[in-house]
Amino acid sequence: MASNYAPNAFNGTVLSGNNRFSRRWGSNNSDVAVDPYITGYHFIKFQHFPNLDTVLSEVATQYDSVTNVLESLVTSVTIPGATVNKAEFQGLGGIRWFYPTNVDWDNTITLKFWEMSGTPVHSIIHAWVKMIGDYRAGVTRAVPSVTGKTPTKSDISASMYYWTTKPDGFSVSYHSLATGMFPTKDPTDMFGHDLTAIDKLELDIDFSVDVLYHEGFTRKQCQALASTYSGAFTSGKPVVTYMNDDASPDIGTPAPSIKGTSSAI
Repeated sequence: MASNYAPNAFNGTVLSGNNRFSRRWGSNNSDVAVDPYITGYHFIKFQHFPNLDTVLSEVATQYDSVTNVLESLVTSVTIPGATVNKAEFQGLGGIRWFYPTNVDWDNTITLKFWEMSGTPVHSIIHAWVKMIGDYRAGVTRAVPSVTGKTPTKSDISASMYYWTTKPDGFSVSYHSLATGMFPTKDPTDMFGHDLTAIDKLELDIDFSVDVLYHEGFTRKQCQALASTYSGAFTSGKPVVTYMNDDASPDIGTPAPSIKGTSSAI
């Protein structure tokens, strides 16, 4: 879904001077008016998620879907940016000029979650970390996606779509796909308590990420998901089924529905 502002919507202010003080771009005509970007409308969807079944079978709470828990309780997303590095050249008299050398992307995504009674978020992240390296033995407990094969990184990492929308919850503004995600910390330290501190608990979880894609297929997939979510709530919106017909990188299989059974962790 392409951006919906007209390319000439800024001409009224920039060229003719209209609305120079109000900074209102375009006009009241919906065909050329430009709305401001409003924050606060964001969504995530795990495209691929590791199989935590072995470790979650030791968790004392049962979840119908691990990914639904995380997607429902996320309240904040901080994504990485990039730095353009440069080489410096110097001429006579201290004259300097620069040339770009490479682009260095940060590799951390931070998700903030509300924690709920029964500590579902902690249980999931703790199980994920324990699956990567069991604290009792120091070895991985990852379940290979192919029977008879040894576990690979895809068996311990996730892929996640992240997008923002206009206040209608439907029109996608920003879109991305993060791949190679895995938590870099177990949030167990968040459960220390102070007798005088009575408040909700929010968990900030840092995830390592390999690549943050911003491509045509990410816009199409995010818009399809936004259409599905919006169509389930708002009458008159088209419900678009999840699309897998784009040429996209190998990001694994859709996230499974994983259940845990009652036991002690």
